[in-house]
Amino acid sequence: MKLAKVFQPRHFDAFRCIGADCEDTCCVGWIVHVDKSTYEKYQTCSDPVCGSSLRTLITINEKSANDEDYAKIAINKSGCPFLSEGLCSIQLRLGEAYLPQMCATYPRVMNKVGDVLQRSLDLSCPEAARVALLDPRPMEFVEGDYQDGPIRLGNLSALDTSSLDGSPEPFLFFREVRRLAISLLQDRSQPVWRRLFMLGRFCEKLDEPRTQGDRNALRSVLSSIGNGSIGGRSACCPPHSTLQLEVVLELVLARIRSDFNPRSFLDCYRQFMDGIQWTMESTMDEIGARYAEAYARHYVSVMSQHEHMLEHYLVNYAHRTLFPIGMPESNRRLSNDRVPSIMAAQYMLMAAYFAITQTLLIGMAGFYKEAFGASHIIKLVQSCTKTFEHSMTYPGQVIQMLADKNMTTSASLCVLIRQ
Repeated sequence: MKLAKVFQPRHFDAFRCIGADCEDTCCVGWIVHVDKSTYEKYQTCSDPVCGSSLRTLITINEKSANDEDYAKIAINKSGCPFLSEGLCSIQLRLGEAYLPQMCATYPRVMNKVGDVLQRSLDLSCPEAARVALLDPRPMEFVEGDYQDGPIRLGNLSALDTSSLDGSPEPFLFFREVRRLAISLLQDRSQPVWRRLFMLGRFCEKLDEPRTQGDRNALRSVLSSIGNGSIGGRSACCPPHSTLQLEVVLELVLARIRSDFNPRSFLDCYRQFMDGIQWTMESTMDEIGARYAEAYARHYVSVMSQHEHMLEHYLVNYAHRTLFPIGMPESNRRLSNDRVPSIMAAQYMLMAAYFAITQTLLIGMAGFYKEAFGASHIIKLVQSCTKTFEHSMTYPGQVIQMLADKNMTTSASLCVLIRQ
């Protein structure tokens, strides 16, 4: 099916790469996949500077699943071998047309739903995070006719909405579900953590047969959650700083111990540890008390002015990942016999990412005290996105760890997100 429409946040077109001025680099910390058509260009490249390197430093990926990851660049400890003084030597010598598809589109994310191109920004890019998070107004979305442009599309990830049961117009059903989910996240009459909890309740109701494909039933569920008549408020647990810290730190350490960690994230993690004075001699009760103090004395006042940044983070995540339905490839990685449904798994992952971000921010607030502000939120969201969301194996690991703790429902996950 050809693309007919494009749907994206209003800020999407405002993004511009700032190149060597960026405080981070997208050329370090992950495998750079090379699509087949670009790889074939490299084999015939006669450029006297890059030609031989393109043929020797880029190898066919034996584990390739499709033409998008046909080959890969051999990354060394300092990052991509084509990185030179903060810029890509391939682009400088040969132009953007010679960049791998992955590099040419990043941090833009594009998914195909029906005949609509859904575009968003990946917040692992610092400039993309600033564009998406700093505007205090609710994130707006716009739709227009699709037109070919300078951004290469490649083989788009596609969501086949025809598999959604009970909907006469499945694509419109998907849009309705996602619109309602985002409306919950943007309900500024509630703190962000409660909005996320309500979203979990909404996802659980989506799994009930009576709501599938019935728009009126979906709207009724949303209304019921808002007024608390289905236990939306009473089902949430009381705050528990010590337990929250224990579980979130277990999630964080599982990632830190398993793979490469960006320096920016490790900086934030150290500040978090120092902010709550975590030492080998400290008991969990002492650490929990200092964490609660950092929240009350330094986090709350700043977030009263900047809570929209966490709201935007969640809304952007929901849009980028096609929450709560998700893309087929991500759903396969989240599949777990102990989790009620794939929507439950998608919510578990969102709640875990939010919990990690919020928890580390509270410790950072304790570290910076009165100096804590928007720039620290940007750095933490960006580095967390790069560290946790770019791992191929970590999402499934999160689902397994939470399932082992019987934390598979909105009520049981509340302890991770409540403040």
